[in-house]
Amino acid sequence: MRISIWILVLTLGLGACAGLPDGDPASRTAAHFEAIRSDRTLTRAFLQAMPKGADLHTHLSGAVYAEAYIDWAADPDLDLCFDPAARSIVACAAHVPPVAKPDCREAVQVRMSDAARSDACRAAITDNLSMRNFQPNPLSGERSGHDQFFATFARFGAISGDRKAESLAWLARNAALQNIVYVEPMMTLGWVDPAALGVKQKLRGGSDAELAAFEKALLDNGFGKLVDAGATVLNDAMAGARAEMGCDGSAPEPGCAVTLRQLGQSIRTQPPENAFAQIMLHYMIADREKLSVGVNFVAPEDYHVALRDYSLHMKIFGYFKRKYDRVGLSLHAGELWLGVTELGDMTFHIREAVEIAHVDRIGHGVAIGFEQGSEDLIRRMAKDGIAVEINLSSNEQILGVAGRDHPFPTYLRAGVPVMLSTDDEGVERIDLSSQYQLASERYGLGYEELKMLSRQSLEQSFLTGASLWYDFRVFQPIGACAHGFETPDCKAFVARSDKARAQVELEKRFAAFEGRW
Repeated sequence: MRISIWILVLTLGLGACAGLPDGDPASRTAAHFEAIRSDRTLTRAFLQAMPKGADLHTHLSGAVYAEAYIDWAADPDLDLCFDPAARSIVACAAHVPPVAKPDCREAVQVRMSDAARSDACRAAITDNLSMRNFQPNPLSGERSGHDQFFATFARFGAISGDRKAESLAWLARNAALQNIVYVEPMMTLGWVDPAALGVKQKLRGGSDAELAAFEKALLDNGFGKLVDAGATVLNDAMAGARAEMGCDGSAPEPGCAVTLRQLGQSIRTQPPENAFAQIMLHYMIADREKLSVGVNFVAPEDYHVALRDYSLHMKIFGYFKRKYDRVGLSLHAGELWLGVTELGDMTFHIREAVEIAHVDRIGHGVAIGFEQGSEDLIRRMAKDGIAVEINLSSNEQILGVAGRDHPFPTYLRAGVPVMLSTDDEGVERIDLSSQYQLASERYGLGYEELKMLSRQSLEQSFLTGASLWYDFRVFQPIGACAHGFETPDCKAFVARSDKARAQVELEKRFAAFEGRW
């Protein structure tokens, strides 16, 4: 059933207010989309070409397809093998012999330099490093999509961690193929063991005084060196990606036109002291480095440590959010469903992310209907502009939540800012264009609504600088750009704002795209 939502009214209203005649490019494009929407082939082609503002929820290691990891791991200098028993890429055991025609099904390690040349091995490895061909099979430990999904990250960890530059280049190239302007990949820039630094105290209740004392102890014991090291990892990875694509040469690849900014990714399944230190590390890097614009918190929300320490984690984020307010904060919250955990765990996670951590964006937010006072919480999120990153394929594969069970249309109707994102497109075997297609097919969204979601993704990004839009609800540009993007005033304004620069680029791409019709 077609959803009638505020974004459609406002977007169509813009045309009327601007005096656009019937048959203007945007209207003709919308009409064309309606004419082809029953044809999945044509709508895929349309949506792949359609300008898309941003992918704001993507984990770098999970974004890369298994085929790239297989090829990178095939470097004989790395001495990496595929271990069928562990179903993982691993450091080779001693004296693994070369095999001319391996199939990677026998219980022996196979050198990746051999495996990469075997179709049978490539297929087996790809299936184990992703959701491709997944079917629940308790006899082999594949009990659910949830378990298979989260198990994959360790399986390619031997190659993904040292290939950040190549992974960023892969991500940018893939985004360019889909006409995506901006991507905000999550990356972990370091691991911290406070005890190894000589910080022995334990975190208990999470009062501001306790957290401040723990922060001071870390700073007094050489924490700054870890921040320097993490910043170097970030800058080297970004520079390496540009070099990989020849961005400063005479023939830069299309991926060079994709803007990349990192979110510091901390892990919620660690001891609380380690989690605090890693969160602090990423906040301090984002506060000083232009290429890092925010922080996030990842790993399964239903794991026992993540559940046990959830409220403490929110206090930690709230503490640092007050200290580093300009650093964007997005948190995985409400990535839960019946059967995954107890009801009690689903009644407060999103609320505490909003009220205690003071989050800017929520990742997933699937369990909003289980929250106590959910209607009031949704209204507050709409009023305060707290956005939700919607991951349709991920939620279906991990939680089994799709169609009418998904809260996506609820958020839309309530006016909560939403945007479509991929989560882990390599593990899921999807892309951002497919998420736009799912949104259109499952929830009846037309071109104008999809265009709104595309614009919304840049509006809710953590790119620095002022927005192009004085009033985003009706797409009224800021005064400097009221008379066009090529005026001296607008160019001067855009030069001072990374966000406005990306938004202007998106509008220009929409004009070119809509000009086709």
